[in-house]
Amino acid sequence: MNIQPGPHLKSQQRRRRMTKDLSLYNPGNIEEAMKFAKAMSQSGLVPDHFKGKPANILVAVQWGYEIGLKPMQSLQNIAVIGGKAALWGDSLLALVKQQENFNGIKETTEGKLQDKSMVATCEISRLLPSGKEDITVSQFSMQDAEQARLLNKPGPWQQYTKRMLQLRARGFAIRDAFPDALKGLVTAEELQDYPEEAKREPSKPVATPDEVRDVLEHSSADLFPDEQKIDEEVSHES
Repeated sequence: MNIQPGPHLKSQQRRRRMTKDLSLYNPGNIEEAMKFAKAMSQSGLVPDHFKGKPANILVAVQWGYEIGLKPMQSLQNIAVIGGKAALWGDSLLALVKQQENFNGIKETTEGKLQDKSMVATCEISRLLPSGKEDITVSQFSMQDAEQARLLNKPGPWQQYTKRMLQLRARGFAIRDAFPDALKGLVTAEELQDYPEEAKREPSKPVATPDEVRDVLEHSSADLFPDEQKIDEEVSHES
C-alpha cells in the first residue's frame, strides 16, 4: 500500500532537508553563530546593506528560516531598508509558488503610459482546504502612483514605470492571498518608496548583537535542529 505522508511528516522531512542544507551554517552555539555572522559581514559576497552588520545577518537568516529560505538565499533575497526586513518582488513570487495551495498567477497591464491611463493587475489563485479556488485581485494604476508621489522620484519609477506598476500590484495581491506564508514581510520595492519619516536610519541594525543573542538562545533549537532527533521523529511518524 502506498501511503502518502501527512502534513506533519512532510514538515519534519522539510526540517531534515534544511538541516543538511545548513551544513556550512550549523553553529553549535550562539557564539559560533555570531562569529559566522561577523565573518559574513566582512565578506565581499554579501549585499552592501549587510556589510559590517553581523546582527542584521543573523536576523535576516532567522527571517529566512521562518519563511523557508536557506541562509545564503536569505542574504541574497532579504533586504534591510530603514531597519526593516523585506523581500525583493521576484523572490516574493518564487516563495508563494512553492506553497502547496498556490494555484496560479495572472499579471496584465492595460492603458498607456503617455496619458497616464495604464493599470497593472495581478490575480492570485489559492486553493482552499475545501478544494475551492479563492482568487485575489489587486490593481495599481498610474493615478495611484501619482497620488503616492512616485512618478517624480528619480530611479526605477521614471526608468521602468510599467515594471514598477506590475511589482506594486503583485506585492499587494501576494500579501492579501498568502499572509501566512509571508509572515508580515512586504516587498523591498514597496518599502523603498515609503516616506523617509516612516523609516528608521538605514545604517542602524535591526537589532543589537545582545538582542539577537537573546532571541537566538530561545529559538536555537528550531533554527539549528538536531538531525538525529529529527530522524527519530520521522521514523516514529512513519
